[in-house]
Amino acid sequence: MSWVVVARKDFADAVRSKTLWAITALFVFVTAGFIFLHKWIHESYPVEEALSLISWSSTSVVPLTALVVAYLAIVGERESGSIKLLLGLPHTRRDVIVGKFVGRAGVVAVATIAAFGASGLVLVVKYRAFSAGEFLAQSALALLFALVFVSIALGFSSMTASRPRAVGGAFGLFFFFQLGWKLVPLAVYYLMERRMPTKPFPKWYFLTWVLNPVEAYEIGSRYLLNQNEPTIFASLVAGKIPFYLEGWFALVVLVVWLCIPVTLGYLRFRSIDLY
Repeated sequence: MSWVVVARKDFADAVRSKTLWAITALFVFVTAGFIFLHKWIHESYPVEEALSLISWSSTSVVPLTALVVAYLAIVGERESGSIKLLLGLPHTRRDVIVGKFVGRAGVVAVATIAAFGASGLVLVVKYRAFSAGEFLAQSALALLFALVFVSIALGFSSMTASRPRAVGGAFGLFFFFQLGWKLVPLAVYYLMERRMPTKPFPKWYFLTWVLNPVEAYEIGSRYLLNQNEPTIFASLVAGKIPFYLEGWFALVVLVVWLCIPVTLGYLRFRSIDLY
């Protein structure tokens, strides 16, 4: 398995990055540190709120960590010329993409495990008892969310030939998901209805919100903590709740986002001239 060799080397190279360890430290502070500070300031801070705080604090830090780790995976090799040496070995372009993804995913997994491991220690010390199952589910969801942005960063890194384009594409999409996506449902609604959204909202309107991976992560997190409660969007529609407004569908959205960018990046990478 040639991609295993690529993944092993890529993981070792990424681990040596000082930037990675700085971001991991920030990740630990934002998760474990926030829980500790909230519990210290508010002695009666409930454990359920602490678990929700982990997912809230991860919304920005998790994707940023993944993007920093992965955005130079391919384009960095192209700019340095080492991609020619890499492909001169018995590696196909698919091996390179798969190996790079697995290697960078491993690095992100280390950062995520470190952050959530520290959070778990704080929960044990401060709360004594909490739902280990819910905590592990939140940790797994955060890792899935991180891998989505590894896929996005690797996709752009595979498609472009310069570092600025890879940075602009990956981080630009991150800020679009965080801030700009709010315009997408409005635009789709206006194109469909020829007017701005007004109550009662059609059910399909909320699907355009759920397709945002950041929104899907937040919905999925609440679903794992409160599986018997409807999503916030489900409470805004009348009649039978469509399947795409149920909490589990947000997890499907994240899996789809995990697959699409890296697949598009590979399709582009296999056809471009690197020589």
